[in-house]
This record gives sequence, C-alpha cells and structure tokens, in this order.
Amino acid sequence: MRDFELKKLLIIVGLAILLAADATFAYLNHKMSLSRENPQQVLAGRNLQLGIMKADVEHASRIRENIPKVVKAFEEIESGLPQATKGYSIITLELDGYAHQAHIVMDDIHFREKEVPGRNVAEVIVESTITGDYNGIVHFLNDVQRSKNIYIVDGLDVDSQNFSQAPPGSLRVGLHLRTYFRKA
Repeated sequence: MRDFELKKLLIIVGLAILLAADATFAYLNHKMSLSRENPQQVLAGRNLQLGIMKADVEHASRIRENIPKVVKAFEEIESGLPQATKGYSIITLELDGYAHQAHIVMDDIHFREKEVPGRNVAEVIVESTITGDYNGIVHFLNDVQRSKNIYIVDGLDVDSQNFSQAPPGSLRVGLHLRTYFRKA
C-alpha cells in the first residue's frame, strides 16, 4: 500500500511539473506571437513613414524656392528704414508729432543702439516717459502702431507715484520700444 501512495504522489508531482511547464510554454508562445508583426502591417507602417518623409521633403523644397522672395522682402524693408545719420531726428520728430496730436507730453527720450549681426541695420532702443489722459495715450500708441516706420513696443510702465506737474486724471507711462536704422 505504501508503494501505491508513493506512486500516486510521484504521479501527482510529475503532473504538476508538466502542467507548470505547459503553462510556461503557453505564456512564452503568446508573448512571441504578440511580438511577431503582420507583414501587411509592417508594410503599411513603412509606407506611412515614407509618405511623411516625402511631404517633409516637398515642404523643404517649397521653402528653398521661396528663400529668394523672402530675402528680397527683407532687403526692401531694410532699404525703407531711415538712415542712421538722420534716423534719430526723424524718430524724435515723429514721436513728438504723435504726442502733440494726442495732446500728451513726451519727456526724456533716450536712445541706445545695438548691432544686428549679419545685417546692414542697427537696432535702436527708445525709452521715454509720456504723460496725459488715457485716451491721449491710447491715441498716441495707435499712431505709433500705424507709423510708416517700424516700431516694436516692448513695454509700458504705469507710474503710480503722484506727480504734481500733470492735471488730475493724468497717467504717467514709461514707454519702451525698438526701431531700426539702416547703416550708411
């Protein structure tokens, strides 16, 4: 009887080992079948990548074709800029004129010039203080925006300090803008 129970135990252990091995092989087979790709799916994926690459090459070719037009447009803009020798007086007169039309006061105009590498232009940083009512300041900024010269308004700083020279309801605003001059 003891032999029978030992055989029974060995058979059960053997079956458990075979069952565990079978489960392991089934798991590995499943993993391998997932990693195998269908050749049609591979082909479709590569065709999609090829189409994207062709579209990128076509886009780059269109950009390359437009480079002369863009360079010409930049040169036209540069040729329309005021010359550096006259630029400061042109800008000062223009901004003062806009301030006068808007019934505001423009004080302390300061200029700082910076080189623009690789171009025949100089970037000029203009800082000033304007004082007036809200509508006048908005009118002034609209005129600056519509100017034939190029201005980039970098910032406006509202001065919250009380100032005695201006009438009540006036604002004092620090104006920071950039413009460009053509080098002679």
